[in-house]
Amino acid sequence: MSFSIIPAIDLLHGQVVRLTQGDYTQVSHYDIDPAGLARQYVVAGASRIHVVDLDGAKAGKLVNLDAIQAIRNAVSCDIEVGGGIRDEDSLTQLFDIGITYAILGSVLVKNPEFAYAQYQRFPGKILAGLDCRDDNVAIHGWYESSHLSLFEIIESLTPYPVGGIIYTDIAKDGTLKGPNTEMLQRLGQRSPFPIIASGGIGNIKHLEAVFQISGVTGCIVGKAILSGDLDLAAAISLEKGVYS
Repeated sequence: MSFSIIPAIDLLHGQVVRLTQGDYTQVSHYDIDPAGLARQYVVAGASRIHVVDLDGAKAGKLVNLDAIQAIRNAVSCDIEVGGGIRDEDSLTQLFDIGITYAILGSVLVKNPEFAYAQYQRFPGKILAGLDCRDDNVAIHGWYESSHLSLFEIIESLTPYPVGGIIYTDIAKDGTLKGPNTEMLQRLGQRSPFPIIASGGIGNIKHLEAVFQISGVTGCIVGKAILSGDLDLAAAISLEKGVYS
């Protein structure tokens, strides 16, 4: 089974940041241009980059499109984008500038019929972003609980050509203390779609633990790279040598 390490770029006011546990008041700022960071990731060997429009997640529409466009122009690898994608115009804008995958999150709860239609319109090109506290899905930039479990939502998506599930444990996100392997194991057993893990990765041991979980095909890493706790090039080298 192949396994991909996917470095993340989170955008707030056009700048690279990381949040802790999804809290917009706990922001770490990084003095680096988003497009420049994307180039660094590709030089390190990344074949896919995860981009989140944090302003968009709150606003319900794309806000950092210029920065996303600059990232797309800077690198040729696959790019997945999430945050504020809640209408057809947002999807069209992203695909028109060459974004590879889009991520739907809040609309899976607020407007599922729209989401289902988009999965059919763009088969395999749209992922489901399920950001959870315990197993309850949070929406609107993680400010609001949907009171739906991620398993309920995954079951509702089963008839559609979903490109994969991105599972984020909000309690783990940005902490560097390790992923929620127990929930990932449950997901791997029950999901008909490939799982990409997100949240809590702090070192290579955490990545190795995620790799061992059946059904998990990738792992998003953000803060650990930016803080220097994880060497992306070394991790990708290990991925290519051992995981493939």
